Amino acid sequence: TDCSGTTPVCNTTTNTCRACTADSECSGFGPGVCMYHQDGRCASDAETIVVTTGGTLPTSVPSGKRLLVVRGSVSGTIAWTLSSPQMSIVGQSTGTLTGTGSTSTLRVSGGDLYVRALTITGGSPGVWADTGAILRLDHDSVSNNASGGILLDGAGFDIKNTTVSGNAAANGDAGLRIQNAPTSSTVPKSLALSSISGNSNGGVSCASGTAALLTTLPSDVFVSGNSGVAITTSCGFTSCTPASATCGAQP
Repeated sequence: TDCSGTTPVCNTTTNTCRACTADSECSGFGPGVCMYHQDGRCASDAETIVVTTGGTLPTSVPSGKRLLVVRGSVSGTIAWTLSSPQMSIVGQSTGTLTGTGSTSTLRVSGGDLYVRALTITGGSPGVWADTGAILRLDHDSVSNNASGGILLDGAGFDIKNTTVSGNAAANGDAGLRIQNAPTSSTVPKSLALSSISGNSNGGVSCASGTAALLTTLPSDVFVSGNSGVAITTSCGFTSCTPASATCGAQP
């Protein structure tokens, strides 16, 4: 009870308070989500929107909310234009977001969006990030979408520990498509420890000249079993092999 705010966890060895590092450390407090990707606080109910199986997704972010928790399987789409501060989406109880098939399941325009532990399926494409946005995917699954899995169209990105699989193709879309470089040189441009497999029309596709936008060319992305070209040469990197603790998405 002595620990709160951005140091909510008691280290009983040193008798000091520290930031949380896992959701389990926030059990029984608010929605049970550790915001370790921000400042290490346990999220509060006041800042959280919770949508459970059969519930309705918000069409925009209500004032004062910084976290959407998706519990179970929720049908619908998210199309948000964000500004500061960063907005987060966290899946719980096998959190799954299923789109309608006629538009992207998750689309972000502007602002900074962090998504963790969520399955994104049923869209066209699954995830679409537009110019001016920053998309951060962490331990997500983007699977069984039409018109590709992830489309990065001028957005900054930080994608790690994410699986992109079984996505169909239309209009040249692949599992992961880097369509245009971000207009800002200061946004993140990182792809790491991810697995891209079983997608139609290729695994990773990069428009000409976009390889230079990657801050560091990845050596730990596993690309396998995709129809067509696994990774277009314009992406500037090759797949690691075999899948292991240092190659591909991790549990």
